Amino acid sequence: MMSNVVVPNVPVVEDSRLKLHLRFLTNRCVATRIDARERAEWPPHPGRVFMALAAAHFETDASEQDQKAERAALDWLSSLPAPRIYALESVERRAVTFYVPVNDAPQPNKAMLQSAPGLPRSRQSRSFPTVIPQRGDGLDESTPDVTFEWADTVGTDEHLSALGRLCANVIRVGHSSSLVMAWVESGNSEGNSACWEPTDSRANFSCRIATTGELERLQAACGAERIDLFAQLSSEIGSTKGNEQKAAKERFKVAFGQPFKTSLRPPEPTPATLGVWQGYRRRTSATDTPQEVHLNTYFERDLLILEKQDGPALNVERTLGLTQALRQTLISVHDGGEMPAWLSGHEPDGSPASTPHAAFLSLPYAGYEHADGHLMGLAIALPRGISAEERGRWLGPLLVNQESGEPSCPSIRLWGRDLPDWTVQLEQRPSPPLTLQNSSWTKPTTTWASVTPVVLDRFPNSSRGENRDRWHAEVIEIVKLACSRAGLPEPVEIDVDSTAWHRGVPRAWTKTRRRRGVAIGSLGDGFPAMPAKPSRPPRPQVHVWLRFDRLVAGPVLIGAGRFLGYGLCKPVSDSAAKKELTR
Repeated sequence: MMSNVVVPNVPVVEDSRLKLHLRFLTNRCVATRIDARERAEWPPHPGRVFMALAAAHFETDASEQDQKAERAALDWLSSLPAPRIYALESVERRAVTFYVPVNDAPQPNKAMLQSAPGLPRSRQSRSFPTVIPQRGDGLDESTPDVTFEWADTVGTDEHLSALGRLCANVIRVGHSSSLVMAWVESGNSEGNSACWEPTDSRANFSCRIATTGELERLQAACGAERIDLFAQLSSEIGSTKGNEQKAAKERFKVAFGQPFKTSLRPPEPTPATLGVWQGYRRRTSATDTPQEVHLNTYFERDLLILEKQDGPALNVERTLGLTQALRQTLISVHDGGEMPAWLSGHEPDGSPASTPHAAFLSLPYAGYEHADGHLMGLAIALPRGISAEERGRWLGPLLVNQESGEPSCPSIRLWGRDLPDWTVQLEQRPSPPLTLQNSSWTKPTTTWASVTPVVLDRFPNSSRGENRDRWHAEVIEIVKLACSRAGLPEPVEIDVDSTAWHRGVPRAWTKTRRRRGVAIGSLGDGFPAMPAKPSRPPRPQVHVWLRFDRLVAGPVLIGAGRFLGYGLCKPVSDSAAKKELTR
């Protein structure tokens, strides 16, 4: 640890800009991403830093006056809008899994040490994702690794002293090995690190933030009062006799709902969590302008996501059955009445809709290291320009409890031919899995790849078996036209194949085992063909990889099957990922 670091003096100047600085004393930040346990979190989320300040408030002794001032400062800080984040560039260290003894269990364990057979010492896997801030030349020891900046605040000078005391008592941010020095100041100078700005659109990533009343929620989750009461009553019961002991046992039973026993363990605190997330986008300096983002001209960016509630595990090949069932369920809610074209996809006379209409999607676990393609939920992509009143009128009966008016709805049971019982409900969890987060399917990026096959709008003139190169070139032109029809810019690079670029995604079609030219069965996994009109063969379907010359925001849906879940693409980290992902 660096012993010669001096905390800068807190200037007392009239300024409305508050800055909270962090310096990692070991030049390491060990903090696990809440949405990917094997990855490190950088920059640290504002909510994580707020919890560190709250812990310093609860765990340190201070005068009653100082405690009131600290609480007022934390309440004020949580009421502010999300801060800017200035953070140094970092290098993520390769994650290594360790097997460490966990806390001693209350009963014997089967895994014993030979040298001490009476001591339970089972080992569990642990990893410590770490990033190393890159300080570079010209940065002295007083330069922070991370700065959180709240601009145009009212009350900065009033709470600066209390926040300074809290920062002085913050030992770590993240793992216990992430020792920090923290301090606050007010000032107008811009940070010289990469800047992350809060945004409601075009976000690069999301952070947990503290909101109004956060300190009270954290204190309730900690359950410190119940833990203290347990210790107090246990001590009183053990040190008294007669009526006093009897009265203490009665108070214990009322407080904890069960009679006192010496074998009872104290209440466990609830792990501290923050449920509000804020999108952030990056700019490298104060004068940089955000890169242009192309918004899909056909669909809204916000998907209506439904999480799977009950039913057997289904793989992504079952997409068509589920999306058709969801569409049919929505129609049945209205008793088969005439529905608007933007939702049904058909005009009143039964002809295809001439205006944009809703698409029904499946959301598979795909694109991650251990992805297996199982479906975690469904989604509805709504066309642009539909008013909130119109959406509520037609979607409300499916998603809102009509008796109570609550937004939480009862389970939606899906039914259809060869479809097992499957129920979904509106996704409302504060921190859903990545697959069920809107940003996983719509965040702006230049590179996309399909997770369900793209159904070609027409048949290529060439045969894939006879002239593969010509067939490949024709398919690329068809895909290019499909992007234009879907409201997307023309890609600068396209690749197509039967195999997906995302992990966990099956082939675009099922291979057929043949004997003497006659099909005798399927060979391996693959998507079923999109249903075609009677007497017509199914259209070809392929997996695609697309790169654009600008950021493109999702949802990216292309091809003839895009309204029933085929042709759904997911962001790829960058163009190099095309070569890195398993084919």
